[in-house]
Amino acid sequence: MANDYGMIDVAEAERTPSASSGTDHVDLGSELGCTEMRPKVWDLSPGDAMSYHRQTEQEELYYVFSGPARIRIGDERMDVPEGAAIRIPPETPRQVFNDTDEEHRWLIIGAPPVENDGRDVEE
Repeated sequence: MANDYGMIDVAEAERTPSASSGTDHVDLGSELGCTEMRPKVWDLSPGDAMSYHRQTEQEELYYVFSGPARIRIGDERMDVPEGAAIRIPPETPRQVFNDTDEEHRWLIIGAPPVENDGRDVEE
């Protein structure tokens, strides 16, 4: 339906800690009623890190709002400049982390919207 849309002010939205890593995020999927994707905004303070994981089914898009941010994909660790986007296929191990002195903000979108799709990767 053309008029079936939602909008929120991300700056004013409630942040909740991730069950696996404790990293604060805004669940845009829940807030906006998304049914075909799982978008979240993640705020990483210095020293924060998401779990090193892979997805079973979800392809994910990572976009850096503020950075440069840091990510680990497989065995490679890299800086990701502000405004950059990365696509990661389901089985590829990944981890967003902040080993800098600056705040990082990411938009991460997974599709299809599979609940509890992430799996920890053994180091």
